[in-house]
Amino acid sequence: MPTVSRTAILQIDFLVVGGGIGGLAVAYVLAAAGHRVRVIEKRGLDVPSGGHRVTPNLSKILRQWIGEEELTRISTRCVGTPWHDLVTGKYVGFLPWKPAVMAETGGEFLLMHHDDIIRVLYKLATEAGARVDLNTTVTAIHQGTNALPNPSATLSTGEVVTADILIGADGAKSKVRELVFDEEEEDAEPGGMTLYTGTVDGADMEKDPELRPLVQSEEWPIFMGAYRSLCGHPVRAKGAFSFHVYSHEGDVQEQGGEESWEEVVPTSSLKLDAFTPRLQRLIKFSPYLLRTRFYKHQQGVEEWMDETCRIVLLGDAAHPSFPGGTHCAGMAVEDAAVLGTLFSHLRTMDQVPSFFGAYQEMRQRRCSSVNLADLANAKLVAMPPGPQADARNENMMRTADDWDEGTLKAQFEDIAEIFGYDAGDAAEEWWVNWGRFSDDIRHDPLQQQQCMAFNFETSTVEIEAS
Repeated sequence: MPTVSRTAILQIDFLVVGGGIGGLAVAYVLAAAGHRVRVIEKRGLDVPSGGHRVTPNLSKILRQWIGEEELTRISTRCVGTPWHDLVTGKYVGFLPWKPAVMAETGGEFLLMHHDDIIRVLYKLATEAGARVDLNTTVTAIHQGTNALPNPSATLSTGEVVTADILIGADGAKSKVRELVFDEEEEDAEPGGMTLYTGTVDGADMEKDPELRPLVQSEEWPIFMGAYRSLCGHPVRAKGAFSFHVYSHEGDVQEQGGEESWEEVVPTSSLKLDAFTPRLQRLIKFSPYLLRTRFYKHQQGVEEWMDETCRIVLLGDAAHPSFPGGTHCAGMAVEDAAVLGTLFSHLRTMDQVPSFFGAYQEMRQRRCSSVNLADLANAKLVAMPPGPQADARNENMMRTADDWDEGTLKAQFEDIAEIFGYDAGDAAEEWWVNWGRFSDDIRHDPLQQQQCMAFNFETSTVEIEAS
């Protein structure tokens, strides 16, 4: 079922550029609200990808959408996170994801594969009525004009698609983002980390007595080293095991790669000297690796929508995430749930500026703080030897030994803000408190000046065909 079972009074045309997790999720919720949705995705469904940690704020959305039985079939429940030394394999500590704590959030901590999430969302979107064009490239994006305020996109097929609203869900290197900024974004700077992602067939691991426990477990182990770390977990209901290797500046591994999820490199390109023999065997079982470089983008941008208030950004296009972070998928789906909830209340196009403003207000600060948390956690487990690393290890060991009712309460308080969040409820709360009121609120003079009185001059971003 959709987050909100409501059909919009005014049903409009949406064009979504990008059919990843965020793009397909927003296509589903908008189509479920009665809108006409078309998604353009340059790749197909069968693309290299890795694993995701599906935290309770995301799992409860997926459970609402596909039901408990289907979600259980394609996921593994995560019961805890053991920490180990990357070089020696020595056990350091354990963080249990207590059922009582998870129950308070309304969801579960699950382990899933990116491809499984994509296929679930693709099925939801298309069955709800959205059209998804795979293996199709957008070559240019156009803002509206005086004669026609609607945005449009030119496809590699030569077709020009016009819509009432265009959503840029095309990732951190978004071309829609360039148009929203009204100029090319200043060059993003390398962020000091390169991520390598691999997936191993569970059958291969079952043959190795030391690897078998990894794929058979319900844990998300993290191996901590100097300037690098490895985390991994079972996916596809324990049929495979996905891992991330985080290589930070100072590591023996050279920094490099593209800011994308499309660069496939040989497994042999990763230097393995700093790993235990067990982890070396694990990595070598992966037929290839995805290499993704972390870049720092302009933060705190003024608007996620263009000056016409007909083009808006979503997911990594709006707030580029830390590659391999725990919350990347969750933030994109939350964006989608908020937009879908808001546009289920659409009665007139005059509401659109206030919807976009509310969407950004609800999402920007949360996404920024969660992204910073992912970055901080990645640095925490990649400290070089020294007093700070020793203190970290001592704290992790105490955490493993000191679980009691007070600690349980403290853990819930720490994670409630992230895990307990309900995107649909947040959007509904805004609607009840603000959105449903009179047109006087929606027709604020400043909003009118910025959006509705915009002098439409044609603006186009050309995109090189990939």
